[in-house]
Amino acid sequence: MASVTDLGTPDQILDAAAAVIVREGVRGASLRSVAKEADVSLGLLSYHFDDKQTLLEAAFRRATDVLLARAQSEVASADTPDSQVRAFLRGAFAEEFLGSDYLTLRISLWAVSRTDPEIGAIERDLYVRYASSLAALIQGARPELGQDEAAARATDAIVIQNGLWLNWARYADRDALERGLTMCERAALS
Repeated sequence: MASVTDLGTPDQILDAAAAVIVREGVRGASLRSVAKEADVSLGLLSYHFDDKQTLLEAAFRRATDVLLARAQSEVASADTPDSQVRAFLRGAFAEEFLGSDYLTLRISLWAVSRTDPEIGAIERDLYVRYASSLAALIQGARPELGQDEAAARATDAIVIQNGLWLNWARYADRDALERGLTMCERAALS
């Protein structure tokens, strides 16, 4: 729960929305249940978010933005183009994204994006931004590659990453995760 100084902020409400989605699913995430989780009035929640759809979109957008921002921030600490690609790929698997709550939220996003066009647009936007960032890093590490080949390598690495997300959600096998991340790096850089 947020501190008293955060009371009523959109971030507090989005944290609560994510917690409710994880616990009750998207269908169970009502404005009333989110307001109760956030310890705010329904009126205050409605002040920040017009309806359930707007709230869900904001919660999923925030979850995707955090993932992309973390992957991009990891690049800043890398000193070579190859290590930048590796840092970006591994940033998406930082500890904060390996917890069951984040994984449940992410899997919910994938599921809902299949039937909800607005949520689907959020998921596609993350994919495009993530894939574009990764392709640019790959091209920086392998300048001899054309744009299409760098994009194809980024896609291959993302396919492996998506499998890693699901495998981690089911088994939390750190050795398998490490092997998979090494496969991502090879797909991107070899």
